[in-house]
Amino acid sequence: MSINKDDIKAFAKSCGMHLCGVSDVDRLATSDKGRHPCEILPGCKSVIVIGAKLLDGVIQANFRAFEDGRRDLKGLYGTYGYATLPNFELTYVCYSIARYIEDETGAAATPCSTGPMTNGAQISIRHAAVAAGLGVFGWMGLVLTPEFGPRNRFGVILTTLELEPDPMYEGPALCNPEKCGICTKACPTGALSKYGDEHYHVEIGGKPIDYCRLDWNKCQIGTYGLTKEFNGREDYVTTSEPTSADIFEAIAKMPVSVSGLQHTDSHNCGKCLSYCPAGKWGEHFKKTNLSKGISAE
Repeated sequence: MSINKDDIKAFAKSCGMHLCGVSDVDRLATSDKGRHPCEILPGCKSVIVIGAKLLDGVIQANFRAFEDGRRDLKGLYGTYGYATLPNFELTYVCYSIARYIEDETGAAATPCSTGPMTNGAQISIRHAAVAAGLGVFGWMGLVLTPEFGPRNRFGVILTTLELEPDPMYEGPALCNPEKCGICTKACPTGALSKYGDEHYHVEIGGKPIDYCRLDWNKCQIGTYGLTKEFNGREDYVTTSEPTSADIFEAIAKMPVSVSGLQHTDSHNCGKCLSYCPAGKWGEHFKKTNLSKGISAE
């Protein structure tokens, strides 16, 4: 039996996915060494990217934590919005789509790992999502889709089946960092560079793309809760300018988590994702009184 892109998209939707797009391998020609699709699956011709919307009711748990001091509710975001359920769902669907392709065509299909608690990162899922036309990079470095802003999770399937690629996103601008700046202001550790300062520059499908320079070490202070200020049990980091060695040492000192499935909880932040105005944020959260928002001023 022969299947095409539309068949795969319909199958992904039947599995509960909100988004599905296809890229060819040429658009990812500038991938880092070891991350190009053909270095993972020799003869790869198509990159399929699926996406699932994060629940508004889960994102609002972050607002309760950030705006109402309910840090005890952060686990809802960790379970249903970050580390656990979305990635398990994507893992199962990636496997199902790969099985569908191999069963129906005989082509090889490799499902890639998704998110925390998986076995490494084979490909840049963010870059693949942009290459497949699902959205664009926001200034904070997350992929924005017109439907949901940055409040999505993605999975990737590589295949030797040749599929017609989708056009890259050409719709209305989803991010204007020069006028917005909410993600930069929201970041509690100052990990995101401001617009006009040092930033990353990449090309996907020949299109130039810029997004902020992320200070990974500062970001980890917030996401892992490495100080008491950010919901940590202790001040595992004692400097405002930590090195990678400081972060790895701090994480090693943290006790094994008994409250979730990760060894160490990495869901203590998510403010840039939660407050980004893209994806009809005001309609979903401001007008429903789920959040007061953050001013860019």
